[in-house]
Amino acid sequence: MRDNRTKRLIASGARALGLSMTITDPFVAEVVGAAEFDFVLIDTEHGPIAIDQLQLMLIALRGSVSTVLVRPPANDHVSIKRILDLGAEGIVVPEVSSRDECAAAIRAAKYPPEGIRGFGPRRASRLEGGRQAYLTRANDEVAVFVMIEHQDALANLDQILTTPGLDGIVVGPADLAVSMGHILEPGHADVEKAIEQVFEACERHGCPFGIYAAAEASARKWVGRGAKLVTVGSDIQFVDQGLARARDLVTSLKG
Repeated sequence: MRDNRTKRLIASGARALGLSMTITDPFVAEVVGAAEFDFVLIDTEHGPIAIDQLQLMLIALRGSVSTVLVRPPANDHVSIKRILDLGAEGIVVPEVSSRDECAAAIRAAKYPPEGIRGFGPRRASRLEGGRQAYLTRANDEVAVFVMIEHQDALANLDQILTTPGLDGIVVGPADLAVSMGHILEPGHADVEKAIEQVFEACERHGCPFGIYAAAEASARKWVGRGAKLVTVGSDIQFVDQGLARARDLVTSLKG
């Protein structure tokens, strides 16, 4: 098992910047991997990604320097186990609103005695170093991040952020806005205030703060504030942006 680049960047006080993926084509994954972001986050919660498709994406990312993180469809130990057995280097668990839920995510990602992960690293044990190296290093190298994306989590931040084994949190601004009744106003002042509350709690407890930044301005803001894990966009978002520029070009060429 190779060193977890993202964990080491964050532990050193640096930041890790990457993008999220929902396009299932392995060639797209290979192209993204060659771009050498700090991490690639494959989203199986909202993306139409079956477990066999996920394996093909992980194979396509095999030669990338990027840490490969996966967002499971839910905080479910079976889903997390299968994702890690395929060779994912970390998880970003959605909808964590309490210390118990956070602890459950961490236990699912770690072998006993630290956790409950069952034995069966089907593909993972065939990567760098072989099975023995994987089993020896997995508990230390697999990254566990949880998502703060519901207003219920705000009252439990102190308990969540101090959960042993947690590598950091990632705010999901869109879902947080929805939970607060602002589905049409993700930039509402109350939502911004809630994100600030999470950031301040992370600073207080020394827990790395991360965020899904869906726009350049947001990414720049939070990197400037000291966020440690930031997505700078998504594969489909970049396709949309490229198409928008192409449409503008076609319009200008037609006069």
